[in-house]
Amino acid sequence: MSTDSAFESVLLVEDNPGDARLIEEMLRERRETPLVFVHESSLEAGMKALSELDPDVLLLDLRLPDSTGLDTLEHVLTRTDTVPVIVLTGMPEASLGMEAVSHGAQDYLVKDDVTPEILTRAIRYAIERKKTERELRTRTRELAILNQLTRHDIRNDISLVVGRAREVTEHVEPRGQDAINEIIQSSNHILQLTRTVGDIVETVTGDEVDLHPVVLSRVLATEIEKAQSLYQDTDLALEGEVVGLRVHANDLLSSVVGNLISNAIFYNHNEVPVVRLSVEPTDETVIFRVADNGPGIPDRRKERIFAKGEQGETSSGMGIGLSLVDRLVTQYNGEIWVEDNDPEGSVFCVELVRVGE
Repeated sequence: MSTDSAFESVLLVEDNPGDARLIEEMLRERRETPLVFVHESSLEAGMKALSELDPDVLLLDLRLPDSTGLDTLEHVLTRTDTVPVIVLTGMPEASLGMEAVSHGAQDYLVKDDVTPEILTRAIRYAIERKKTERELRTRTRELAILNQLTRHDIRNDISLVVGRAREVTEHVEPRGQDAINEIIQSSNHILQLTRTVGDIVETVTGDEVDLHPVVLSRVLATEIEKAQSLYQDTDLALEGEVVGLRVHANDLLSSVVGNLISNAIFYNHNEVPVVRLSVEPTDETVIFRVADNGPGIPDRRKERIFAKGEQGETSSGMGIGLSLVDRLVTQYNGEIWVEDNDPEGSVFCVELVRVGE
């Protein structure tokens, strides 16, 4: 890139020679470095120039001899996902320009309002936004690979470790049982963490959150069964009747419940962790609670326990589980908080919007 400009080449697709000449003059005004400026008056010619020039930016009129309206923009976007597009409109078409941005254009300019400063600034911003967009797309692909790795490769290997450790338990002398139990418990925690990482990736890379009615009893029953298979010597149960209750959430509600149960067990140093789930329905909401007999959470930490990366005072964990839980509950338009259990431990409370039967 040149020292006095963020761009060196511009492709203009515009069928009005007067407008094209004016835009070129604006771009060259007070410019000290060379500018490659290509003007085409039809979409077909513009697409040919696009492939040959690979410009820093494309200025596009939506009313061309061979294409009009948003179809023009969509055709361009199918040909490139790297070149930023700025749409040019007339005054009566300003609303069309706004719609073009929602369809993938980086910006729109009303021709009668354009000045050299406005045009140059719009191009610079469009190039930077497109660069950020490409970087985010790359990050998304990398996260998808991470998701694949954690959900399949790592989980498969750790599951094998757990299975083999349980197979050899009966052949280990009593003094080695504690070591075997630690291997199994830590491996199960890794399984839970890989699931959490995958769910975080899904929330970060997914499209707009799609909420729908979710049967709470099914989620609770499934997550309790999973936890019982992972963590042995645990007193885990659901109290009360929850059949038929539905809440506004999505499939990742299982991750909310699973993480709360897992934390209640893994960070509990009692010989037999006791975890009780309960449900309290109201006319508009449903509150479900996960209570444990663990060490509890000091009052000074209750407000920040869900912050990203927050850890327990004696924990070596990453804190990503509770961060994910908080993020998901917020997406569900719900609330989460923590209370003291009686006589010891903590109660994590999640309030979700209830959906009619």
